Amino acid sequence: MNPSSTESALDASPSASSSKDIISQSEIERLLTQVESVAPPAPGADPQAAPLPAGREIVRRFEFPKLSPFSAAELRPLRLRHEDFINVLATRLSIHLGMEAALQLTKLEALPFHQFVDGLSNPTYLTLLKLQPLTGICLLDIPPRLGLCVVDRELGGPGRVAEETRQIGKIEARLLAPMVGLIVNEWCAIWSDLMEIQPLMLGTETNSRFLHTSPPANSVLAVGIEARLADAVEQIQFAFPHPMLEPLTLKLNTGAGVGGKPDPAAKTAPPKWNPVFDDVQIEVKAELPEIQLPAGQVAELKPGDVLTLPSEHMNQVRLRLAHHLGFVGTLGAINRRRAVKIDKCLKG
Repeated sequence: MNPSSTESALDASPSASSSKDIISQSEIERLLTQVESVAPPAPGADPQAAPLPAGREIVRRFEFPKLSPFSAAELRPLRLRHEDFINVLATRLSIHLGMEAALQLTKLEALPFHQFVDGLSNPTYLTLLKLQPLTGICLLDIPPRLGLCVVDRELGGPGRVAEETRQIGKIEARLLAPMVGLIVNEWCAIWSDLMEIQPLMLGTETNSRFLHTSPPANSVLAVGIEARLADAVEQIQFAFPHPMLEPLTLKLNTGAGVGGKPDPAAKTAPPKWNPVFDDVQIEVKAELPEIQLPAGQVAELKPGDVLTLPSEHMNQVRLRLAHHLGFVGTLGAINRRRAVKIDKCLKG
């Protein structure tokens, strides 16, 4: 190697490196602009985390609020109706079981169907109901501990609470059926002024994971009723699909005001009677509320036996006109003949 060339290279290197270390004013201003544009780290964030490359933005998930298909104007009359239903049901259950049954409305809200199902206990006792002419399938959930308490009472016991939760058997389900029918019939009766509803039991389930009565994301109106029976405190639940209640909420909003009373502004002229129907024969049937007897007593019944009826049944006689419930009255007598005094009209 030529020494002269080596010396010239060494002499040139300091000047070259010094020229590269010099930064212009425009580059300094550009660096300061980049530093100021970087946002400070969020509270709790890792300060050692690598910054995002220029031009990249943080994408955050935005949770949209879940809108209820029931407006506040629809929920209020629904709540009032169900409070009336619970008051009547508490009396009927107390008479049916021969012991005090305290009921209280604890929940009335719209939920996705999957959320309602996920909140059910396992095992449980679910009744699938068709409420004609309404569309969809309604669910009635009775916790097994409460159901077994009712079964114990139906068999003449004090209504003891089961020590452990277990599945309700077929014979126990038969004994529980009158209570289920009583609950459903009373719910249908609170709408008798707006629509005649006939319940039809489709079946029962003990495990909620097998339910496919509604799409998972569809909304249902969940009605929770706290039931206190002897030492049992459990929650009975209804689940009504939104399309099922639409005809009823529409009638409530258009034909009734606050508290279920008719809106004076919505009244129309009374219909005119057509005299052509004067001679049409209509079947009128009077029905007393049902009574419950032990199976052993039923087996011993014979002609001449007398069955005593509770005094309160005398003012709960229902009159059906051609199979349609029309009036509620009191049983009495006129001129040595049985008669019913009409106390309440069930059809507007």
